[in-house]
Amino acid sequence: MNSKLVNVEVPAYTGNYTKGRSGKKIEFITIHHMAGILSVENCGKVFQKVGRNGSSHYGIDSDGRIGQYVNEEDTAWTNSNWDSNCKSVTIEVSNCEIGESWKVSDMALNSLIKLVADIAKRNNLGTIVKEKNLTWHRMFSSTTCPGEYLLSKMDYIVEQANLINQGGVIPTPIPTEKIDVKYQAYVNGWLEDVVNCNNTANGYAGIYGKPISALRANTVGDEAVAGKLVYKVHSLNGTWHDEVTDREKDNNGDDYAGIYGKDIDAVMIKATKGTARYRVHVVKGSWLPWVTGYDVNDDINGYAGNLGCAVDGVQIQIV
Repeated sequence: MNSKLVNVEVPAYTGNYTKGRSGKKIEFITIHHMAGILSVENCGKVFQKVGRNGSSHYGIDSDGRIGQYVNEEDTAWTNSNWDSNCKSVTIEVSNCEIGESWKVSDMALNSLIKLVADIAKRNNLGTIVKEKNLTWHRMFSSTTCPGEYLLSKMDYIVEQANLINQGGVIPTPIPTEKIDVKYQAYVNGWLEDVVNCNNTANGYAGIYGKPISALRANTVGDEAVAGKLVYKVHSLNGTWHDEVTDREKDNNGDDYAGIYGKDIDAVMIKATKGTARYRVHVVKGSWLPWVTGYDVNDDINGYAGNLGCAVDGVQIQIV
């Protein structure tokens, strides 16, 4: 039986995990971090790659959404240790900051606590005890995973997960300061500005069915607090265009990324403060998964879009 807390299922490639548990039973919950900022969908894509030789039962992204990749009755290849793999239910948690302590968001931490409580209760693991039935990657192999931030939260995770299973309620995390981002799409003219993803009736920049040929965006507020947005676009059947920072003034007016009248099929965005989280909608298609990277060579999380498919909608947030 799997967790009912799951929001998205992205089944791993069958060559990246083992059916069954080699006659062993579940004894541990093992926590990992992704060493990156990924949506649950994009984490799942990693485990769908042939030859990856790795997987996890669950993943949690910075919005607190939970993905499932391997059924609990099967053995995910996560801990770099066969015996612990056979006895563990494993969880990959997205970071919200790269490097340093490898921090995770409050929403991710809150979902992790709920998922730990749920796994422990359904598998009759009893009271959750750190280093006993709640474990982490570096206990089984030479690694820094799950990062110093999650390690610093283990006592809190244990306390709050046990409280849930004893009928208590965990506190709602205090949200961090929000940075707003304002952006526009060009479709035979500049459309209305969108702030984040919800200030207009449709909540995105663009018009379904009408390809976008240019994009411009900026953070809202003082640069010392809000930072700046850096972005570029890729033209359909073309190349990546020059990088643009915010809406800097030049002799031709406001800067933008793209060429008027030339459809785009991908965008790439990063923030100097916080993390840019963005996605695109494709003509005659749907919204593609959220991404957070900035790398033309990373087709999973480095940019939003499918090369060759025109884009007709964009959403941007800073998390």
